[in-house]
Amino acid sequence: MPVPAMSLTTDLQALLQPAGEGQTQPTQIQRPQAAAPRGWETGVRYEPGGTMVVTAPATEQPPNSEQDWRERVEALGLAIPEGFRVRLTEARHDPAAWHRDAQGDDAVTRPVWRCRYVIEPAAPAWLSFGDVDSLVRDAMRRRRKPRAALETAERALVVVYADAQAGKVGRDGGTPELVARIAERFDRLDDHIRDLKTVGRAPTAAYWADAGDCIEGFENTGQQAFTNDLTLTEMVRVHRRLTFEGLDRLAGRFDRVVAATCGSNHARVRRGKDAVGPPVDDWGIEVLSQIGDAYARNPAAYGHVSFVMPERWRDTVSLDVAGTVVGLAHGHQYPRPEKAGDWWRGQTFGRQPVADAQILITGHYHHFRAQQLGNGRLHIQAPTLDNGSDWYTVRSGEVSASGLLVFSVGPEGWDDLRIL
Repeated sequence: MPVPAMSLTTDLQALLQPAGEGQTQPTQIQRPQAAAPRGWETGVRYEPGGTMVVTAPATEQPPNSEQDWRERVEALGLAIPEGFRVRLTEARHDPAAWHRDAQGDDAVTRPVWRCRYVIEPAAPAWLSFGDVDSLVRDAMRRRRKPRAALETAERALVVVYADAQAGKVGRDGGTPELVARIAERFDRLDDHIRDLKTVGRAPTAAYWADAGDCIEGFENTGQQAFTNDLTLTEMVRVHRRLTFEGLDRLAGRFDRVVAATCGSNHARVRRGKDAVGPPVDDWGIEVLSQIGDAYARNPAAYGHVSFVMPERWRDTVSLDVAGTVVGLAHGHQYPRPEKAGDWWRGQTFGRQPVADAQILITGHYHHFRAQQLGNGRLHIQAPTLDNGSDWYTVRSGEVSASGLLVFSVGPEGWDDLRIL
């Protein structure tokens, strides 16, 4: 219903008249107090689990004791639950905060303390079940849950054959010593496979990863012409027969075997020190290709063995090993072993074969090294199988220990890494 115009005019005139005796004055407008700095506004924030974060009003006196903390929090009207405590988490001194002591007074500056507290359980939740001794005792006495059966899960054995450099003569001998050393490592490989079966982690497939430098060559350094004990074709022949032996041992024990190799510096076909042809012009890649041709002639015995080699203009490969992408590179692509991570990251940006690898296997630097990189990636640098790098020992005093590196890959990642 509309209000009559006369009524509105009368009410307006009444408001404009001076207040008579006993008439209540209109409430005086409150001037705003100084706002607290951002983030220090008085209030309470409730966290999961019942914890409260309390920002108290500024005070002139600093907090002195736990009782003082409690009183300042309770002054806000908060009740401290039983079993909870008040803890000071932050105290900040403001030397020039401004105030207005009384309504209408001018603002003045005065130092104050701004404090933040937390109301939390007096003890961690797990302590409610007993003391530390009982906690550890109960955890150690618990019964282990039976391991879930993984009937279809693949466990793969990876054998890394790196830097044999057939034909090289060094402190540990020449070709006879190299062949004997590798034969002894193959015997240790048989023992390792048996040990994995004994502990219930028997592999269901095997991967032969040749990390390069299978032969010494003649074009890498001038001394090779005087220190090698084999001709170039003999180096290739020795490497081929050693690889045949290693793959035969795996082929006779596993229903699936994958053999892979990569390009390297010693095995690269060269004229002088210059590489000839594309990256796949490599004696190690050629030898694995020869073995693949030979196995193809007898599918009844070797039909379960497959071969992986780099593309024509690449010198690295990647394999799907039991659901984990494993990359294989020689390692001569970067100047120092510490640079492996930088090189690998660059390969990822360049979408090269090892870009998606979760595990990267390399050789070249003749000593074992393992390093976790990024989010769950692993670089494994394999030890050498050769007769020793005397030039490096003379220069640095370091001596590389020979060995055949093995590890397993399963549904939960890699394990059982050993140097045989």
